[in-house]
Amino acid sequence: MNSTSADIYEIAMGRWSRRLSRSFLDFVAVPSSDSVSAGSLSSGSLACSSLIDVGCGTGSLTLAAATRYPDAKIIGIDLMPDYLTEALRNTAPNAEFETGDAAALPFGDDSFDTAFSQLLLNDLDGPARAVSEMVRVTRPNGRIAATVWDRAGGLTFIRLFLDVAAILVHGAGEELRKKVFDVPYQNEDALFDLWSDAGLHDVDTTTIAVRMDFLDFEDYWQSLMGAHSLIREFFGNLSPELAHEVQQATMRAFLAGQADGRRSLVASALAVRGVVPRTA
Repeated sequence: MNSTSADIYEIAMGRWSRRLSRSFLDFVAVPSSDSVSAGSLSSGSLACSSLIDVGCGTGSLTLAAATRYPDAKIIGIDLMPDYLTEALRNTAPNAEFETGDAAALPFGDDSFDTAFSQLLLNDLDGPARAVSEMVRVTRPNGRIAATVWDRAGGLTFIRLFLDVAAILVHGAGEELRKKVFDVPYQNEDALFDLWSDAGLHDVDTTTIAVRMDFLDFEDYWQSLMGAHSLIREFFGNLSPELAHEVQQATMRAFLAGQADGRRSLVASALAVRGVVPRTA
């Protein structure tokens, strides 16, 4: 049975993005539609509120929001239709899923009370354009928020492998580590500036920590190989002997001198939120 893009994502990242979603929504503190109209930032019942999850992937954040705000309408949009399975589309009665581009959202101005995005901005060629679109489709006094993995400093499960690769595969391993870590937003200050440059007010940032729990090294390795296409390509192009050496060294780093079994690694994400200014 061939694995779909959604299957690979679920193994590699979906289970962790679900954990991240809960803490991210705490930080977003979605305002109610009434408070948006009145210019207040306090959260309310969210009756008749409309929210959009830009770059929803397999729906972790969309479904978390749909559960937390059962009276709100949630739309998840993603460029990859493979993620938007029929099962996902029928999961929550107040959630809808559409295919679309974050840089050209197919919605009119001021369509939503809140726009948020999880684990998207660092994978876009033009993240500022996506933020601009989120601002455009959100009503004045509405909230815009996003979170990205702290890829270089906060993804331990990837760092284990990349450091091994950089040591054992001279040149190519170091280049792989550089490419994976070379993302636009590597700290809270960079996200703060992105939101401020978009004209958002009351900008705030934070770092969110979640646990990544693995059953054993095999579970870890499956997640790692699905985490990033560059990692899969790099490992697949190694000679059998070097691939074995890299995998064994990564296993020793993962086990840390103990028997194989459950491990829990910390992962951190950077988050930012801001308020759409009132129109003149």
